[in-house]
Amino acid sequence: MQMESDLHGSQNQVFKANALEHVSLVSSINKNISKACDFGRICKVSERFYMENEDKYFPTMVSIGPFHRGEEKLKAMEERKWQYLNTLLSRALNVEARIGKCVEVLKVLEDRARKCYVEEICMGSDEFVEMMLLDGCFIIELFYKACCKGIRRRGDPFLATYHVFFRLRHDLILLENQIPFFVLQHLFDLVPVPKQCGDYTLIELAFRFFKKTIHEDPYDLQERFGQEIHHLLDLIHQSFIPKTHHPQLQSKQPHLQMNISTAAGFHKTGTRIKRAKSRSVLEVKFYKGALRIPPLIYHDLTETVFRNFIAMENSCYDGKKYITSYAFLMKSLIQSNDDAKYLRKKRILDKDEEFVTLFNEISVELDVQNFYYGDLCEEINNSAKVSKVVWFGRKARKHVMRCLRAL
Repeated sequence: MQMESDLHGSQNQVFKANALEHVSLVSSINKNISKACDFGRICKVSERFYMENEDKYFPTMVSIGPFHRGEEKLKAMEERKWQYLNTLLSRALNVEARIGKCVEVLKVLEDRARKCYVEEICMGSDEFVEMMLLDGCFIIELFYKACCKGIRRRGDPFLATYHVFFRLRHDLILLENQIPFFVLQHLFDLVPVPKQCGDYTLIELAFRFFKKTIHEDPYDLQERFGQEIHHLLDLIHQSFIPKTHHPQLQSKQPHLQMNISTAAGFHKTGTRIKRAKSRSVLEVKFYKGALRIPPLIYHDLTETVFRNFIAMENSCYDGKKYITSYAFLMKSLIQSNDDAKYLRKKRILDKDEEFVTLFNEISVELDVQNFYYGDLCEEINNSAKVSKVVWFGRKARKHVMRCLRAL
């Protein structure tokens, strides 16, 4: 009996020791995962991007996150954010308990949220959590009001006129004006849902709010977002990436890889340019001897979206530079009004002067390794060489035939 007792005691000690080791291992793995996931995804825009174009990178109406918090020109809307927070949480019976739960969750997420910013955020814990709660709930309530007319109050200054609504949407897509998406998602799961708004997900509400900037059906896009979303600008950025994209081939002659003619130049050489059917603007292809380009629609947020995409890809993004590559490609194709007018005639562009200005003024820095259209340019250049050989061959045959006739 004593022996059995000793044996059980020994087994319990081993079990406890193993359990402690497991806890330590789990903690270590979790810490390493956290470090890997918390790469700084929200950063300030480099001066080389915003020089003389600050209005395309800095908020003009409302601040979100820490970078522009407290600026004099944005203080007027702080009270309105508190009103939105109150409206959202007041749909629950016990507002104080709901606030307490939100604060409790945000406290747990605080360290991870801070690491999402490239720069150190010099704010106390309470102030930081309050900012995340206020800004996050403001965005959620704004999405609800924008998508569900039944819960809007008459005369709401954010929704009363298109001009104000445009400035608001503009501010919410800026790289410097973001909070982590996981903060938004946790708050969205905690706050009460208005009865009139059904069972929309946060991503669906975001797509409806930014529908002008989205080139595909939100319901089709919904299935593609299993991967991590860093913030609202990143969500829109991901919607631009084609459903099926393949790593680009590296040319043996890299200097050719980023060389492409203008649109008018293609026309003069006889290389066809056609309007592609794809809804993703990035799916530019060279197929059956023709450069096929999806249509690009110009709207009031086009320049801001493209500029902030490029700033993000070149500042705090570790993937392929899709939009930067697209801008570089379009910059090469559209260098004059004639180029833009030719593409408009092909129904690829819906404007001409606006796109000439956009792609000529936008700052694009790109190296061969990050260029998404490397194999496309190589295909075009190889096709041009073949066409030139064929052209010279035909010319030579005609010359021989003339000489034979002369004999």
